[in-house]
Amino acid sequence: MGIWKNLTKFAIMIKRLTCASILMKIILAFYLAPSLISCANIVPPSGGPRDSIPPYRIKATPNDSAIGVQPKEILISFNEFINTSNLQENVVVSPNLKNNPLIESNLDKLRIRIKDTLTPNTTYSIQFGTAIRDVNEGNIAQNFTYVFSTGNFIDSGRIQGTVVLAETGKVDSSLLVLLHPTDNDTAIFKNKPLYYTHINGKGKFGFNYLPNKQFNVYVLPNDYTKKYDDSTKLFAFLDNTVQAGNSKDSIQLYAFQGYPKTEKKKTVNSKQLKRNTPSLKYTKSLEGKEQDLLHPLQLVFETPIHLNDSFPIILTDTLHNAMKGYTINIDSVTPNKIEIQHAWPSNTKFHLIIPQNAIKDTLENTLVKTDTLVFTTKLDKAYGACAIKLTGYEKYNTPILLLSQDEKVKFSFPIHQSNLNIAKLPPGEYQIKILEDDNKNGKWDTGAFGFGKPKKQPEKVWIIPNKLSIRADWDNELFITINK
Repeated sequence: MGIWKNLTKFAIMIKRLTCASILMKIILAFYLAPSLISCANIVPPSGGPRDSIPPYRIKATPNDSAIGVQPKEILISFNEFINTSNLQENVVVSPNLKNNPLIESNLDKLRIRIKDTLTPNTTYSIQFGTAIRDVNEGNIAQNFTYVFSTGNFIDSGRIQGTVVLAETGKVDSSLLVLLHPTDNDTAIFKNKPLYYTHINGKGKFGFNYLPNKQFNVYVLPNDYTKKYDDSTKLFAFLDNTVQAGNSKDSIQLYAFQGYPKTEKKKTVNSKQLKRNTPSLKYTKSLEGKEQDLLHPLQLVFETPIHLNDSFPIILTDTLHNAMKGYTINIDSVTPNKIEIQHAWPSNTKFHLIIPQNAIKDTLENTLVKTDTLVFTTKLDKAYGACAIKLTGYEKYNTPILLLSQDEKVKFSFPIHQSNLNIAKLPPGEYQIKILEDDNKNGKWDTGAFGFGKPKKQPEKVWIIPNKLSIRADWDNELFITINK
């Protein structure tokens, strides 16, 4: 299309306009002229920036924060099409209803049908967590909440705080915080909670729209019962009741297992085991043919075993002279493990002589023959030394420094002064924690609540943000300021 041809068409169009629309002619001329002149330079439209705005409510029936209502159905309209997911895990109705409401989404609307008879003069909130997102980009309407009251005002009480695992100092965001009335001390064992809420990835939680009352506060897993009916469940409790008010004070809860979970023992066909495994088999904790200087030598069998005192296991030097100062025991927790404890000297050869009849399992299986393990202890230079300077440890009750890897405590050192010198540590990176050893027994102790035991809070472990990196054959240093 040529420029003059376009201008001719433009002039004819202007001429046909009436005199009364002179202003419109001018505006139209300015608007059309650039596009007519440059019609040969066509630029395709861009896709535009990605939509990052989550869906938001534009209308609700009844209105959000409505008072004096007893809705059986709630309709909420959003500014765009929505999807819902994981409603069972995300949606929390407070106070708790006997029957879960039926929630459906269709295009840009959310429909909530309530089956229960609502309590008079009560503020209800429906929290959706991460259940609502837009269709196109999946943007989440984070913590979207709808509120109404069957009375003549909206309650404004709140309770907030933090939950951590007492033994590790870590956060478990799958846990729930629960509120029970204070007039029933056994409610946590028998009844579902009046109110409950999720904790976030940082361990934080918050209740809003609560009546101005006192509550007992607990923590439990998000299971069907929401009751403390099993002492192996993670659990936390607050020693004192909490008043729901306008205060911003934060409470702290420490979750623990009253008793560890025990795995169900696999049933074994004794005859089959006897026939298929006529001899004992085991693995050893040696690294190749090297023994760690800081840990016992371990022998791990397939089945529980017992030692035969008539044929003792013997630790010797290379000339088969028996060593002194070593002990051999079956592990009290895992009865299929033998530990040989010794103050291992560095770069020294040992023989561990295991007679054929020294070890038997419950079916009287023994070794095929006498075994002799030949190994050498590691060199001193395979380890690193460490000098740690601590400040702020005085705020803790009988503190112990814990060094962990993969959530397992590898080493522990009581803290008595600001300088802590460690002669040997295996190379690697360690997470540093502080244990408040209340009963001074050198290890972490769990708490108790019910099940025949008096109430007791667990001992607490605090994570220190510093990491300890150990290099072999190196004098490592670290300065730690502990803030409780």
